[in-house]
Amino acid sequence: MRLTAFRPPSSCVLALLLLLAAGCRPAPTPEPPAAAPPATPSAPAAVTTPPLPDTASARFRCGDTLVSARFDNTAGQVTLSTGLRQVQLPQAMAASGARYADATGNEFWNKGDEATLTLDGAASTCRSTEEVSPWDEARERGVRFRGLGTEPFWSLEVDGGERPSISLALDMGERTLVVAEAGPLASGEGFAGRAEDGSQVVLRIVRGDCSDGMSDQVYPASVELGVGDQVYRGCGAFLQE
Repeated sequence: MRLTAFRPPSSCVLALLLLLAAGCRPAPTPEPPAAAPPATPSAPAAVTTPPLPDTASARFRCGDTLVSARFDNTAGQVTLSTGLRQVQLPQAMAASGARYADATGNEFWNKGDEATLTLDGAASTCRSTEEVSPWDEARERGVRFRGLGTEPFWSLEVDGGERPSISLALDMGERTLVVAEAGPLASGEGFAGRAEDGSQVVLRIVRGDCSDGMSDQVYPASVELGVGDQVYRGCGAFLQE
């Protein structure tokens, strides 16, 4: 028997064997992805309440009375105009709505379109309205004094200033006159001047209770108005006091 000597594989064969062995090894197992950190709950968005306006106005009908209310949120008070008079009430504690009251028992408690009003011991229920009394309408225009009379009906308005204008509506409004610049009377509260038609106008105002003779309304001043040789008597009120 003839023996053959062992020959080591050539370098090319050896390289082929190494490649085959590498292909048979299993692929490495990929590492699992890192877990994401738990989400931090976001804080709820802050709810902001719009600021109240410095002032606001509203109108109410309280029984037979038209009331204009001007709310001053900066000063914390309400000014009530009830035609001939104005009343200021400071804000007071309330379980609901907006309540204003003074130490004498006057109170205005507003809840949306409704309110209750107590003045001089008399209480009434109020509802919002678009109506406005002629006294408040004149007050909003800056009229200083308004007067009126009957038989026949007449009215007058005095605006502000040291030399105010006086507007007259006489004889049921059929005759209108304007005194552009009236001067003060030396004898007391009142004014005098000449209208555009040349008529001399003298207005005398006396503070004190006055009745127009047609209603139960009591006014804070009496009026005597002279236009030429005609004299009109009636009542009135200062609107900016």
